[in-house]
Amino acid sequence: MFARAERPEVTSPAVATGRPELAEPAPRRTGRSPQLVGIVVAALCVSACQSTTVSGLNVRAGPSTSSTIVGRMSTAGTAVSIDCYTRGQSINGQTMWYRITAPHRGYVTAYYVRADANDVLHAC
Repeated sequence: MFARAERPEVTSPAVATGRPELAEPAPRRTGRSPQLVGIVVAALCVSACQSTTVSGLNVRAGPSTSSTIVGRMSTAGTAVSIDCYTRGQSINGQTMWYRITAPHRGYVTAYYVRADANDVLHAC
């Protein structure tokens, strides 16, 4: 019913010359993924830069859940830039709170922040 087209044999330049071909560059994506933006932000942090472990983490004016909420982390894994640490209200046995400068200015409990043991943090 349908005639099948014949394809001529094509020899790859790598086979013909014995040299590997250079891969063509992948097309550029125009949109930025949230994960990529988070990675870039984390890489650019000058001070200690860590990330949250839960979504909806409140950023507070002081190191206590009774302090005013000044911001909220929308997703788990949000990069935070830590300025210093202090002691505050105990959250599940953790009394350390971090004062952060990005993405909001305020305090978050250390219980919900993934910290790198190699970072040197100072007391507030």
